[in-house]
Amino acid sequence: MFKVDIPNKQLVKLHPATFAELNLRERFDIQEWIEKTPSILGEELLVIGKEFILSSGKRLDLLCVDKSAKLVIVELKRDDSGQSVEWQAIKYASYCSNLLDEEVFRQCATYMGCDELEARQKIEEFIEEDIEALNQSQRIILVSKEFNSEVISAVIWLREFGVDIQCTRLAPFLDGKELFIKPETLIPVPEARDYIERKEEKQRINATARPDWKGEWFVNVGEGDTRAWQDNIDYNYLGAGGKPRYSKPLYRLKPGDRVYAYLKGRGYVGYGEVVQTAKPIREFTVNGKPLLKMKLRVPNAARDVDNDDLCEHAVGIKWLKTVPAHEAKTFTGAFANQNVVCKLRHEDTLKFVQAHFVG
Repeated sequence: MFKVDIPNKQLVKLHPATFAELNLRERFDIQEWIEKTPSILGEELLVIGKEFILSSGKRLDLLCVDKSAKLVIVELKRDDSGQSVEWQAIKYASYCSNLLDEEVFRQCATYMGCDELEARQKIEEFIEEDIEALNQSQRIILVSKEFNSEVISAVIWLREFGVDIQCTRLAPFLDGKELFIKPETLIPVPEARDYIERKEEKQRINATARPDWKGEWFVNVGEGDTRAWQDNIDYNYLGAGGKPRYSKPLYRLKPGDRVYAYLKGRGYVGYGEVVQTAKPIREFTVNGKPLLKMKLRVPNAARDVDNDDLCEHAVGIKWLKTVPAHEAKTFTGAFANQNVVCKLRHEDTLKFVQAHFVG
């Protein structure tokens, strides 16, 4: 590893070191760095636990949530991985796979020093999936300066069988008294990660049944002083706002997506296709005219209009069939969810709404 001396047009070689030589420890140094800056592992992670104690009494170094709502077990070694770190991490992941949502929220609350409701909200705001996807699968990140060849071989083999496990090297370098850390993901190789993961996913899909999601989305229709279902019908949109946890899910919808609109407490009221990606309501237009200039039925659609976190956001919908609120369609056991946007997988509900709205 080299440092560039720009004025003198020279490369200055940095000297490789070991954490042991530097008297840096796994638990009290490396773990602290990663906890404060988890992006050193190559992605955004939400840390929800440190030295997480399992029922066996063993301690998991760091417990995180990734953007896809998976629990991530981070197992650290200092200068050498040893010969069985992957087996140790697999046992931890096995334990965590059985954690209920409430247990995850409780652990997050304990770690962050907040109540469980706030912990749930922090996780919901961080992930890019429905909260129902939380801990449906798990990942393992092994971190060390060097990896034993047996560990590398085992990790490659495990990935072939669908275990989401990676090896990330943290290598220290010295320049005088300055310490530099070079992070490097060895498996999967970052440049080939998308290809490798797609290939692995294809192999898993081919080996199992087809996914049960058929592409339809459930979208909650909120009514109040900032939005109304009849406005949604008249001006071809769906809205949400008040907090990022409500507006952010709208951005999951892309042109061509099929959506079923659900009015809380009543039932399903519309079926349509996304034609315009989500944006703050001040930027949303209908036939070239600002939505906020239309004759909306609600008095406060423009509330907090210049604050992207609090204002209403809107996604454009081409309605294929709608019914007024008093004619909402439902049945006992119909799927309903508190999330603004989520995947509609419930077979009986799909058959029901397709019969009423698609024909």
